[in-house]
Amino acid sequence: MRYSLVGLFFIATIAGWSQEGMWIPSELDKVIGDMQAKGLKLQSQDLYSVTQPSLKDAVVWFDMGCTGEIVSNQGLLLTNHHCGFDYIQQHSSLENDYLTKGFWAMSPSEEKPCPGLTISMVQSIEEVTADVNGKMVGVQTEEYSKRLGDVKLMLSKEAKLPSGFQWEKEMRGPFGMEWQTKGGEFSSFVREYNYGTRFYRIVLKTYNDIRWVGAPPSDIGKFGGDTDNWVWPRHTGDFSVFRIYAGSNNEPSPYNVENKPYQPKKFFTVNAQGVHENDFTMIYGFPGRTEHFLPSSAIQFVTESLLPLRIEMRAAAMKVLKDRMFSSDKVRIQYAAKQSSVANAYIKWKGALQGLTKYDAVALKKAQEEKLAAMMPITPAILIDSLYREYGSYLLANAAFSEFMNSGPELFRMANRMKTVMANRENWSASSPEKWSEFESFYKDFDPMTDRDLLFEFAPLLTQKVSGRLEGQIFRDLLKDNEDDWGGVLYTLLEGSLFVDAEQMKAAFIKGDFKRIENDPIYKTAIALYEQHSKIVQPKVQICNAEMDKALQQWVNVLSVANDASVNWCDANSTLRIAYGKVQGSKPRDGVVYDYYTTTDGILQKYQSGNYDFNISRTLDSLYRYKIFGDYAENDQLRVCYTGSNHTTGGNSGSPALNAEGHLVGINFDRSWESTMSDYYFQPSICRNIMVDMRYVLWVIDVYANADHLIKEMNIVR
Repeated sequence: MRYSLVGLFFIATIAGWSQEGMWIPSELDKVIGDMQAKGLKLQSQDLYSVTQPSLKDAVVWFDMGCTGEIVSNQGLLLTNHHCGFDYIQQHSSLENDYLTKGFWAMSPSEEKPCPGLTISMVQSIEEVTADVNGKMVGVQTEEYSKRLGDVKLMLSKEAKLPSGFQWEKEMRGPFGMEWQTKGGEFSSFVREYNYGTRFYRIVLKTYNDIRWVGAPPSDIGKFGGDTDNWVWPRHTGDFSVFRIYAGSNNEPSPYNVENKPYQPKKFFTVNAQGVHENDFTMIYGFPGRTEHFLPSSAIQFVTESLLPLRIEMRAAAMKVLKDRMFSSDKVRIQYAAKQSSVANAYIKWKGALQGLTKYDAVALKKAQEEKLAAMMPITPAILIDSLYREYGSYLLANAAFSEFMNSGPELFRMANRMKTVMANRENWSASSPEKWSEFESFYKDFDPMTDRDLLFEFAPLLTQKVSGRLEGQIFRDLLKDNEDDWGGVLYTLLEGSLFVDAEQMKAAFIKGDFKRIENDPIYKTAIALYEQHSKIVQPKVQICNAEMDKALQQWVNVLSVANDASVNWCDANSTLRIAYGKVQGSKPRDGVVYDYYTTTDGILQKYQSGNYDFNISRTLDSLYRYKIFGDYAENDQLRVCYTGSNHTTGGNSGSPALNAEGHLVGINFDRSWESTMSDYYFQPSICRNIMVDMRYVLWVIDVYANADHLIKEMNIVR
């Protein structure tokens, strides 16, 4: 009876949360009835099947971080502009500034290869929880981790493959060890869900001959810049176009001029009829990470310690990058991708912190735990609290180190890579030119003055925010040697350093002058930073994470006993999911009501504000002002973006937004400012995802870019 009462409590508190959740496609039978009640006109096998073509076959994992969708029988692929941004930058230069001006391949020969870019497609998802648990019975704690890895790898190899392929090699993949076919065409791994309470075997097929077909200019693809990032109303045409190429048998093949466009099992029909309020909508993609099971102590640590630290360090990077990128077009192009990444997380975290604080998520979680505690033991929540008290300083130090190395100066990370390469010194004279090629791309996007300014901001921050016994002691030593003058520290590190000068570094590297490299102040400082982190902080963080996962696993089990409906869906973990909801506006604050769509009228209004982020070209100004919209307008307006109540997160960028018939009606690219807390706490009345309207995408390709050959490739419902 006590558990039933708890169940009633949870049912009451989550009533109306029908849009929350990221559902595993192979288990859609759990929610297909609700999806159909909300308007879906398809069956579960239309969305996911391993025996017949289904919509899953048109959804791809783009570069192992975003999502994309196939829109033609010639492997044409859409994703977000910001997802393809690294490759747009790689192809850009002062002579060909594609970041600013955009690019469209008017024939196959003009499509640009993208080395390193991969496209993966899910072949199957199969739950193997019972198999894993059955093989882990009686395993002792000290043996558990290794045994679990062995079991997962063994089960991975049992996955079925198409005729002509077999599992041949164990390789490290994005989720740990996995089995691959000889050429890496297929991979199989077992992924943990909800901290190891469930396990699924996933088989991927991966293509690596991907070519860039086109992208709009920055005044479309990045319209609004940092001013509008994570904000509604939004007017960004956040999309780019790629194509998948395959070998003669339509199977994955390394880049080859003889390769042909990939012919998919399924591609999306594009719907140009538009969407309207309360239409059914779903997002199909690879959401990165949510943590909706975290108890109050974890949310408190996130809001009071972790997010403020990360926000402050990102703010320092934002300041430097903004100033330096305005100094020259060369620096702007060099640091465009880094600035975009830094800003994206910075603004998101600020929004998440504001939302979690506004809705007092800590108090909500505590109330949940207090009600549970009156009826059943909540030992795991208490244990999690103690773990944060014991290891919190190490977790913060780890976060600070990560921000320093990824958002801060580039040279230290480069020096650590140099150490790894130099560890293998045999036959150096013959192999050094090839090894040096690994660093050429680094120096292509490196500006010494920008790195100097980042170092000047980040070194003091690291020493201020983290105890010297944990991170950054080398900086304290250098500061003492330079009489507490950070300018002196910079002079000591940078003056005469090989690492600052690409030509000098290349000469020493090719020659094999290891002594000079290893005595360089940048190199010695970088190694000291990494060694302190790896010896002191990293081991504690690993222990904490392992213990935390066990406690959270137990906490999920407690919630299961309590019939908490939140356990019906698993936290996002970069695997394929479906979220569904409706096209809806919102009322985020008292007196503020958001419509569900925006139009080009809003672009002109923002342009007139004079804000740099809202600049547009004369061509666009004329097209918008004189309403040259082709066949893509509705009531004499060209809609740009719209919002829905779909539960999304990072990794859903580029995901197809689908209507009730499974037609492509938009491309997901963001959440509203008020929604960024949804990784931890989903508030159904305000959490909204943002999609670019497919009619705007088609208009840009067709009317603006005159790339109608791409329009003709698609199957479009008008």
